[in-house]
Amino acid sequence: MKTRLLGGIAALILAIVGTVLLLTYVQGADARAQSSLDPVKVLVATRDVPAGTPVAELTTAFKEQSLPAVAVPNDALDTLADQDGKILAQAVTAGEQLLAAKLIAEDSLLTPGTVEVPKGKQEITVLLEPERVAGGNLRAGDTVGVFGSFTVKEKNDKDADEVEITKLLDEQVLVTAIQIAAGEAESTAEGAAALPVGSAYVTFGVDSAQAAKIIHTREFGLVWLTKQNEDTDKGDTRVWEINQVLK
Repeated sequence: MKTRLLGGIAALILAIVGTVLLLTYVQGADARAQSSLDPVKVLVATRDVPAGTPVAELTTAFKEQSLPAVAVPNDALDTLADQDGKILAQAVTAGEQLLAAKLIAEDSLLTPGTVEVPKGKQEITVLLEPERVAGGNLRAGDTVGVFGSFTVKEKNDKDADEVEITKLLDEQVLVTAIQIAAGEAESTAEGAAALPVGSAYVTFGVDSAQAAKIIHTREFGLVWLTKQNEDTDKGDTRVWEINQVLK
């Protein structure tokens, strides 16, 4: 009986030792595999972070992580040291690496002035990508056409297919202010402007109905702006879908 008990204890000890050795081997194999990929440390977003967020507020939004060197861009950051006074020029999504190019000095945002809001109007600001604001080529005092794109179904028909549509919502809408990240480029052809970086805050002087259209489209669709002037022809306000586009 005593011999059988001792044999059982020995078997249990061997099983425990075997498990520990196996775990040690697996962990060592993982370390060796990662080592062969030349891992580097980089800051990775733990949640979505909006454009305009100051560096001081980024410490809780990013964590240090080791990734294979081949998966890390050259300008990826592994620390927020020496980045004081900067802000995010572009939004960052959860799981995305933090790149140096996405941090700009707060005072590098262009603020080309403002214009007075017309009597009876109110201001509203939306955040848009540069390509949606005429490539960032807008200034306070400009007027724009506001287009909205949506995915919709035929009214009162829940079984209808979804259709993508675009419509001119308003025109000659006054831009009262705009902020957009400064253009950056190492070199440009003569007469060519540097590409804008980051997103643009565009402020409009509008009435309540115009504000509602812009808010609804920004929330549930896509907004595009066209730069207009006093000679711009009156726009076509029909609803455009693929069949009209391809005519």
